Amino acid sequence: MSQLFEIVDSAIAGKGAVAIQRIPKGVVVHTMIGVACTVEDLFTLVREGKEQPSDPFQIGDNEFLDLEETSRSFNHSCDPNVFVRGKNELVALRDIENGEEITFDYSTTMKYDAEKILAAGFPLWTCVCACGAPNCRGIIDEFKSLTPAIQAHYRNNGWLPDYLMR
Repeated sequence: MSQLFEIVDSAIAGKGAVAIQRIPKGVVVHTMIGVACTVEDLFTLVREGKEQPSDPFQIGDNEFLDLEETSRSFNHSCDPNVFVRGKNELVALRDIENGEEITFDYSTTMKYDAEKILAAGFPLWTCVCACGAPNCRGIIDEFKSLTPAIQAHYRNNGWLPDYLMR
């Protein structure tokens, strides 16, 4: 497969992945790559200053990827154009035009074990959203924080990673 995107400065935040050609709906845009770890591993990495609390990509109830730089460059949007399929595939949920930033809804990959996180002395991660979408929720938080209608929309379309589809 030819390269579908490039990493550039983003209007949303920091760096972002931008399509360098038209990407049809259903195409795998990128496979998220990183070192597999548990939440306990992440606590250690954050304490040692080797990881930011916002960087890990959740792929299971207690499974995460400590993402490599390209995979970390995909920004959030409340009106995304890709979704996570399986554990770590970003798939176009609609046609993506050349020059369009490629985004997914971070809330569709986050499910906290609040007791474990708080007991380890860490706050629950949330972020003010700067996506600029007309339907912007204003905050990025875990999946269960989404309204029942938004949760159903993602679930009914199959636009969730396997562990959240169960």
